[in-house]
Amino acid sequence: MARFTRENPFPFPLLPDTGHATFDAYDVADRLMSLGQRPAVFIIDKEGRVAFDSVGSQQWQIPTNRDVLAKLDELAAL
Repeated sequence: MARFTRENPFPFPLLPDTGHATFDAYDVADRLMSLGQRPAVFIIDKEGRVAFDSVGSQQWQIPTNRDVLAKLDELAAL
């Protein structure tokens, strides 16, 4: 996680799911070759609903900072 955050700075905190609580709560599919690690981003809106989600099958399949920040800007404008 430290390397990822150094290489991909976000202007907000990232919360790693080391205990798989979010992984399990959102029923993220597990695959043998990923060793249980799934690149996922969830943005939860003010009402507690999932406003954006991206779940990849490999670690390099994550949305760009630009895409995540655009969604946050969109939500902030509501």
